[in-house]
Amino acid sequence: MATLEKYKLSKREFQVLQMIVNGITDEQIALELFVTIHTANAHRKKLREKMNVNNVAALVAEAFRKKLVK
Repeated sequence: MATLEKYKLSKREFQVLQMIVNGITDEQIALELFVTIHTANAHRKKLREKMNVNNVAALVAEAFRKKLVK
């Protein structure tokens, strides 16, 4: 949990991170979480900023490297 605190991820951001790691698209995230595609995309962008990575592949790699996901 220390790593989650380091990145200051909200519960929703962590939920979106798990979905991204599982290959779920922004469109699918939006449908499942009952938000707009813009909001889903904003979550993805915020995650990249908080975890200091430039793209989704690096985001997923960092999530595994820091053991945020299994």
